[in-house]
Amino acid sequence: MSQQIEPVHAPYTGGEPYEFGTHSNDFLLHRENALATETFTVRVPAGRAVPEHVHTDMEQTFVFISGIGAATLRSGGDVREHRCRPGDTLFVPTGWHHTVAAPGLEGCVYVTVNAFVAEAERIGASATEHAEIAAAGFRANTAATAAAVAAEPDAAALLRCAEAAFRLAPGSTRMWPQDFTQFDATLTSAPGSYRVRRLGPFEYVETVTPVPRVLDAALADRLHHAVDGMLPIYVEGSQSPLSVKPPCSSSDLDVLLVVESAADAALAHKALQALENVRGDVPVPLSPGVVHAQWLGLPNFYSALSLDPASPDRRWWTADPAQLRAEAARRQREGLTILHDPAYMREVLDRTLTLLGPALPGVTEWRITPRWRGYV
Repeated sequence: MSQQIEPVHAPYTGGEPYEFGTHSNDFLLHRENALATETFTVRVPAGRAVPEHVHTDMEQTFVFISGIGAATLRSGGDVREHRCRPGDTLFVPTGWHHTVAAPGLEGCVYVTVNAFVAEAERIGASATEHAEIAAAGFRANTAATAAAVAAEPDAAALLRCAEAAFRLAPGSTRMWPQDFTQFDATLTSAPGSYRVRRLGPFEYVETVTPVPRVLDAALADRLHHAVDGMLPIYVEGSQSPLSVKPPCSSSDLDVLLVVESAADAALAHKALQALENVRGDVPVPLSPGVVHAQWLGLPNFYSALSLDPASPDRRWWTADPAQLRAEAARRQREGLTILHDPAYMREVLDRTLTLLGPALPGVTEWRITPRWRGYV
């Protein structure tokens, strides 16, 4: 090649997207701007997969950024499967058929670095031309590959969706999960078997044993009547029947007072005082908080249930495990859809700041995080 090769810097969320339908490639470094390299971010939506394919002109290295990737590599009768976590690297030699699926609800993201083999004939003179050639081949393999992706996520996958943080990249219309480094427990363990603890600058995983929930219909009634209709009151977290993470011996009872206006925020102080009167009736620590009504649609609030005896939410106290799992998955999928509407999410941020937060000038950088704190 005779073209002038220049250094390139590209934010990982700032690539030029090419949508395949099953997944997308966001090009960071086009092959036409390098001698032997190409780099792009691959985004695989939840429950989908990159259709199986093979390269004869390049070696590939995948660096996983977020979510869980289920990779399958095949060369003749040699089949290798890998569960890829954030930070993992996967090398795919030439001639190996490969696919990456995203069984978790938040999907998976990885960066691909293509290294072209000097003696091989290059397929596609440009990144876009190669993508168009690949798209035609992908269409033939899409159905077979999709069938290999689990239809229903397991408990760990459900919890991953609620625990992943999401960031709206500047100038982008997509939220990106931001879990570049996570504990193995949060990625692959049974949700009821651990808790993530914080002590000063340290964060660590503690092994725990699940215990039965203390919240039943009678206690729910008691909490609801305590606030006497001042504000809607919800349960959230491990004491909720919808939570995929059961309580352990150190679990508290998280209740949420829901506000929508400045008048509601003033009432919240009275409602919190009323809950103090029933604290002695609760056999575990009671942890009340105040949340904005629009927060309840976000994935990390999937377990929030109204304590109003007249609410349809009361049916979840007697539902079977399969029904509870299906409802948790439905709520998290809807929450992820909301996250990908940047205009609506900006509206929620602005309304939250107006109602509950400090008076700030225009905020230009923000993200959705599961490590929320209720306003008390």
